[in-house]
Amino acid sequence: MEKEAKRSKIIFNVSNTKYEIIKHVGSNVFGWILSNSPTDSNWDLFWTDNSVIPDRLSRMKPHQKINHFPGMFGIARKNCMANNLNKMRNIFPHDYNFYPKSWVLPSDLNEFKAELQQSSKTYIVKPEASSQGRGIYLVKRLEDLRTHEHCIAQRYLQKPFLIDGLKFDLRIYVLLSACDPLRIFIHEEGLARFATEEYQNPSRGNLDEMFMHLTNYAVNKHNPKFVQNEDPEHCDIGHKRSLSSVLIRLEEEGYDVTTLWDRICDIIIKTICTIQPSLSHFYRSSQPDDVSNGMCFEILGFDIILDHKLRPYLLEVNHSPSFTTDSQLDFKIKERIISEALNIMNIKVKNRREYEMISKTLSSNRIINKKSRQESLEEKKGLRDEATRKNDRHSDKHCGGYIKIFPGENDDYYQQFLEAARELWSDVTAVKQKRQTETARSSTPTAIRPISV
Repeated sequence: MEKEAKRSKIIFNVSNTKYEIIKHVGSNVFGWILSNSPTDSNWDLFWTDNSVIPDRLSRMKPHQKINHFPGMFGIARKNCMANNLNKMRNIFPHDYNFYPKSWVLPSDLNEFKAELQQSSKTYIVKPEASSQGRGIYLVKRLEDLRTHEHCIAQRYLQKPFLIDGLKFDLRIYVLLSACDPLRIFIHEEGLARFATEEYQNPSRGNLDEMFMHLTNYAVNKHNPKFVQNEDPEHCDIGHKRSLSSVLIRLEEEGYDVTTLWDRICDIIIKTICTIQPSLSHFYRSSQPDDVSNGMCFEILGFDIILDHKLRPYLLEVNHSPSFTTDSQLDFKIKERIISEALNIMNIKVKNRREYEMISKTLSSNRIINKKSRQESLEEKKGLRDEATRKNDRHSDKHCGGYIKIFPGENDDYYQQFLEAARELWSDVTAVKQKRQTETARSSTPTAIRPISV
C-alpha cells in the first residue's frame, strides 16, 4: 500500500534542509510525500540548503529535480561575483556600473591600500564566504584594516536612500528555472530590511555602529529597538517590511517606481549573464542526454540598496536565501515565493513516465555509425526545443507572482553580454586546460638514461 502511494504521489526529499517552511509547502500546500532519508534515491524533488556539485547532478534520474545549479558560486560567493562583475565592467563600463567598486583580497591588496591612502571615502570589508553580516566592518584608513585574508572590500554607499531616517535594503527573489536556454523570473513580492539606528554619515566615531550601517536582519534583530512585524495585513511597519509596501510608499511620495523596477530587473539579468556559460557547461556535461532543461532550478536572493537618487546597486546574491519564518509576514511572503516557484517547475508524477520514455528513445537511437549518430543529435535538439516550448507554455499559465524577465523584449541587447561571458569562460577553461596539461607533463617520470662508461 505504501509503495502504491509513492507511485501515485510526488516524493519530496527534505533530509538536507533546516527550514520548516519548505516541508510545510511540500506537505500542506501540495500534498506530497516527504522523505527524510539522506540515502533514499527514490525521489522526484530534492531540496538542499547546500550547493550542488556536478557529480550529484550526473547521478540524478531524468525525471528528478533539485533546487540548485552546479556552478552558482560564480555569483553566490562574494569574491567570485566581484571577479566576474569586474571583468564585465572592464568590457562594458557603462552597462556594469550597478555595483560598488570592489577589490578581492589579498590578490588586490596593493591596489586597495593605494586607494585607502589616496581617498577620504569609507569602505566596507566582508569575508568572501560569510553571511548574515558576520565579520563585516568599515574602514576609512589603512590602519583600520583588520585582515586582508579571503575577503572583499567595497566602496561604502555613503548617501543611501532613507525611510524614516533609516537605511534599508531590498531582498528581491529571483527564480532561475533553466540555464540553457536561460529563463529568469522576478517575484513581485519580497522583503525590505531596515537598520535599527538612525543613519549618520560614516565617521571615525561611528564606524563600529553596526545597527546603523548594516541592514542584515540577523544583526539588527539583536537590537532592543528592533520592531518585529506581527501583522501580515499591515506590511509597512517595523524593521522588516514587504517589498510591495515600500514600493507603494515611494510611488505615493512621487518617485518613479516603474523606472526603479526596470533597473532592478536589468541588474538581475546582467548579473546572471556573467555565469550562464559556466552553468550551461556544468549542466550539459553532467546530464548530456537531458532534453528537459529543467532538472535544476534556483531561488536566488538579490540584495539591492538604493542611493539618495533612488538608483539601485547590487550588494550580493544569495544562492540559499534564508527561509526562516520568524514572523507572520515572513511566513506569508516566503510561502508564496517557494510554492509559486515549484508551480512553475511543473513537478508531476507523469513526468517520471515521460522522461523514462524519452530516455529509452534516445538510448535506442545510439548507433555507432556517424550518420545515425548525427540523426540522434538532431532528434535530441528537436526534443529540447519542444521541451522548452512546453515549459514556457506552462510557466506563462502558472507564474503566480513571478514575472518572466528573460527572455523578453530586450533580448538583442543582452546577447552582447552573454557572448562576452562565453568568451571569458572560454579563456578561463583554456587556462585551466593548459595548467592541467603542464601538471600532467611535470608529473610524468622521465626515462633514465644509462650512464656511459
